[in-house]
Amino acid sequence: MRFDFDYTWKLINIFEFAARADRLMPGPKKPSSPSMYKILDVIHDKSDHGLYRPGVIRLKASGKMIECFELAIDLLLMLTTEQRQIIWSRANNFSYAEIGKMLGIERRKVKRLYLDALFDCEGKIKKDKDLLAKVDKIH
Repeated sequence: MRFDFDYTWKLINIFEFAARADRLMPGPKKPSSPSMYKILDVIHDKSDHGLYRPGVIRLKASGKMIECFELAIDLLLMLTTEQRQIIWSRANNFSYAEIGKMLGIERRKVKRLYLDALFDCEGKIKKDKDLLAKVDKIH
């Protein structure tokens, strides 16, 4: 089977974009916080003496980022657990040496396993026309 490196780069970009979206998504709400906790963040007017706090800039994931995140989850579910760990760790900018320490594998073998996992994912995508259309649509 011939592999197209254009799709490999698309997969790498999709996984990295999904990892960035994962960092921008809000965490779970604490059970002890009230249900209207967003209303409690009151920002007063600048003219209020001693009460003004400038608003905090909050970055949020866009719609395209969330679509990319969902596609990445679908793609990762087709792989083995070790391949998922390697691809997701690499998408989160971990080095091969750090991934190797986490998994107990040598860094050169981690790189080889990473590329094998990408090629395996690419081969499975090319067999499924729906996933191929989603990858082309997003990227």
